[in-house]
Amino acid sequence: MPGFTAKYGARRRKGLTQAELAQLTGVTEGWYGRLERGVPEAYSEEFLDAIARVLDLNDAQRTHLFLTVTGHEPASRPSPEASTIDPVVSAIVHALPWPAYTFDSRWDIRVFNAAAARDYPWMLHGINVMLWALTYPEARLQLIDWEETWAKPMASNLRRAHKANPDDARLNEVVEEIKARDEEARRILEDDVTAFTHADGHRRRLYLPNQTAEAAVEFVMLGRMKNNTRLMVVMPEDIAHQASAAIPSTIASVLDGEPATPAS
Repeated sequence: MPGFTAKYGARRRKGLTQAELAQLTGVTEGWYGRLERGVPEAYSEEFLDAIARVLDLNDAQRTHLFLTVTGHEPASRPSPEASTIDPVVSAIVHALPWPAYTFDSRWDIRVFNAAAARDYPWMLHGINVMLWALTYPEARLQLIDWEETWAKPMASNLRRAHKANPDDARLNEVVEEIKARDEEARRILEDDVTAFTHADGHRRRLYLPNQTAEAAVEFVMLGRMKNNTRLMVVMPEDIAHQASAAIPSTIASVLDGEPATPAS
């Protein structure tokens, strides 16, 4: 899990302690311990899905967990409708060597490549970028300076979109789910006054899987495509800088998130 080694140190053997699993799933150690001991309780689906994410359970293992604990199968993992995925854009995403994904105006991911799944494993278990960044406990492990550098700017984007589209049912659902899931995220979303436009050209720090050193990345976002989607590429900062220096200034300005000057 990205950020785990940096926080807890290198392990001589595989496995997580109850205390670590509790922290990573957002519950107390006592509550998690009751689950492991098989004590019947009203364990929420959100909690069970957090366990599935942290332990990287496949569909069969996730179903077994739910059947054992609740007696019923889980809801299907969220996934985009096939009709919303542009095959040409999908081919481009999968051809890129860096983490890349497309997302819509509600921050629901449409398609992502293998590099994105490697560096951001939550994508194998969820669909919404805002829900992950603002409410998943493991996101706070991976994203360095979570509140100031990540949560506040992202919440600002979400606030602005929600205000501009108050009748968008899916956007309303995302906002309400964030508020219900996490008190800190609710506070930031409702009370913070950070103003932020978008992530294009911004550089941020995070942890990547199986690494203890911080990694610096740059977000390169391309404009709206079919079905109101955007393409995001997360490039290593040094490679993004080299790319900006090697291409014409009008294109480089796009990578730097600045308005391009039209050619005369």
